[in-house]
Amino acid sequence: MSTTIATLANNVQSRIEENPVGGPGAWWSRQFEVYTALIEACNDLMLLIGRPTQIVNFPLTLIPNQVWQTVPKGWLLITDIQGAGAPLYKVNLWDMDYLQSSWGSDWTQDVDDAAKRWCPIGFGMFAVHPACSTPQTVNVAAIQYPTTDVWPYTGAETVPFEDNYFEALEIYAAAYCRLKELGGEAQIGFQLLDQYMGIAKRMTQIADRRDPLLFTMSFGASGRTNPTTMR
Repeated sequence: MSTTIATLANNVQSRIEENPVGGPGAWWSRQFEVYTALIEACNDLMLLIGRPTQIVNFPLTLIPNQVWQTVPKGWLLITDIQGAGAPLYKVNLWDMDYLQSSWGSDWTQDVDDAAKRWCPIGFGMFAVHPACSTPQTVNVAAIQYPTTDVWPYTGAETVPFEDNYFEALEIYAAAYCRLKELGGEAQIGFQLLDQYMGIAKRMTQIADRRDPLLFTMSFGASGRTNPTTMR
């Protein structure tokens, strides 16, 4: 896997009819838009199909007396937090605000010896409850960025996918660029997104038949691969 983002950028510029291909771009900036679109495509495709595997574990010291915590640089998102001897329960902000159990609407003011639950807030932050009164070290399971989180991108970043995924990445990036326009360009962008989703769905099905849950374009339901038929 040694293909760079710049290599795929040439194909993306051809898809969006950017002339000259390989140049800075007349309508779409190669560095600030095409490269960014490809990096976003890598992030999105990894989250959809679960590959490449980028799960890492690292210790993190929670800031005391603070409910709102920041995800460290280099990690795309947190999936689990392990406390001292037990995992922190994963909830969401809606649970904290409306499904109150042993806490009230002023839960952001609660402080105790250790945090018991956590909830994600977008990609860059998370909340713990109650806030710990002293620094508490927890073990965090997180997904690492497949490429980099340092912007602007240079084009030298290596694509972490195999060659058969390149088409999906290029289609996503082309849709990203076209969607910034209105009218016909945006309509083409939506069509490209549908193609990208279809490829992601198919790649999930053929990547590993052992996966219990697979990406699906339907809402609120998971899909499975068809069982292998003996002929």
